[in-house]
Amino acid sequence: MILEIWQGSGDLWNGLAVILRAIGYVGTLGGAGVALFLLFMSGELTAEEATAARRWLAVLVLLGLFATLATWPMRALTVARMPEAAFRLDMYPGILRSRFGDAALLRMGGLVLVLFALVRRTWGTGIAAIGAVTIAASYVAIGHTTQYRPRQELAVLAVLHLMAVAFWFGSLFPLRNVALRRDPQSAADAVAVWSRYATVFVLLVLASGMLVSWYLVGSVRNLTASWFGWALIAKLVLVGLMLLAAFGARFHHARLMRRGDVLAATGLRRSLGRQILLAILIFYATAELVSVNPIDYGHRLAG
Repeated sequence: MILEIWQGSGDLWNGLAVILRAIGYVGTLGGAGVALFLLFMSGELTAEEATAARRWLAVLVLLGLFATLATWPMRALTVARMPEAAFRLDMYPGILRSRFGDAALLRMGGLVLVLFALVRRTWGTGIAAIGAVTIAASYVAIGHTTQYRPRQELAVLAVLHLMAVAFWFGSLFPLRNVALRRDPQSAADAVAVWSRYATVFVLLVLASGMLVSWYLVGSVRNLTASWFGWALIAKLVLVGLMLLAAFGARFHHARLMRRGDVLAATGLRRSLGRQILLAILIFYATAELVSVNPIDYGHRLAG
């Protein structure tokens, strides 16, 4: 939306597509992340916390399904460049057979698999984890990873990046329920266990994200030479702020909770809420990012 205005095109439909794409990230990656949270943290959660996590999963998956389905008429409208196209059924078979259709069907299939985490069995969580991988893979079936070299490296790194992002973001919702425990020391212990997993995933987010960015941008000079670069800079700033908030939650609020400070739980919940808001802004910046192309320095694929 913002880049549409800055570029001077002012295409309302492209701008709305960016917002819808960001909502889709929140729902799909959030749902996948809650499923991964249940996989890794099931032994640390009370029955009430596990139930709350599954409620969050259902809400986020429904949001992801809504956003994914809503992109179909938006795609028809964008292709035909006329509002009536959204109601033309003859447009949809072609869209279904395109890369867009491949990605959308993969994503919806992944969301259905993620719902198996609602089953209170180990096999259900295992199937949901497969769904999380499928959701991440759906995002490399279309977009920059299909347009630029090195294709295979970009695809693998993007899947790893999205899986790590999903765990980090999706975990924030059920962690807010963990902070509500009457025993702050017990809650701090659960947060510490999560932090050990999160440290690995955050390092994976940063490493894979930096490599993907380097492959696409090519040089530091290219950052300020394209709208893609400016959107990437905005995203990096937001990621930095989110990292600061995460460190504050881990090394300040959680430590106070371990000492029995009841008020620290409120601080932790607020910190997790701020991280959720920052993550949503990051998803919006990402949605803007994928709506434009980096400078082609000879790595764009033909066709």
